[in-house]
Amino acid sequence: MASPDSERAMALGALFLALKQVREIAEQGRTDNAALAVCLRGLLGHYQNDVETLYGEPGCLDEGLRLLADHLSQPRNMQLTRYLVSVLQLERKLRRDRGRLAEVGDGLERARGQMDYFGEVTHPSVIASVAQTYKDRISPLRPRIIVQGHGRYLEDERHAAAIRALLLAAIRAAGLWQANGGGRLRLIFGRPQIIESARRALSQVPSG
Repeated sequence: MASPDSERAMALGALFLALKQVREIAEQGRTDNAALAVCLRGLLGHYQNDVETLYGEPGCLDEGLRLLADHLSQPRNMQLTRYLVSVLQLERKLRRDRGRLAEVGDGLERARGQMDYFGEVTHPSVIASVAQTYKDRISPLRPRIIVQGHGRYLEDERHAAAIRALLLAAIRAAGLWQANGGGRLRLIFGRPQIIESARRALSQVPSG
């Protein structure tokens, strides 16, 4: 069984992976289907005390873990920091609103049904279903996440749906971070330990 430090690092790595995909879609119009699948598996799967297994095979979160370690070591992108802070705030608000949380759960259950029907976690209907849940249940909350990017990408219906689905996946990852002992104070004062845990998790990824 993974240690609490490892679970927290993996959860935060998943959060960073989702936010990285949000930025790439919004700013470049580029969708990494493999990374999108990882994020959606974590959102629609059932957590059984192993974050990495929830998201997929060993190494599936390494991109997010690298970004996590780099960003916490030397933040270079304030937009990423703003996204991170907003996601953590929204997760906290959602967790305290049991009615809304149950509604989000119902929406995700519908998306799971579509995933089972189409046999593909990144099927457009699955993404659209998750995106609608975000739009209906998360968008009314504050702070509202204002995604910055190029209008031609943000106004594209499929890109917009993927961004909303990824933001909900980021909130899910923030919930896993919190459930494993994460929190605002740990993120502020425990950065060296988080970075070390992320790098240790990366070092355990099998090569080849």
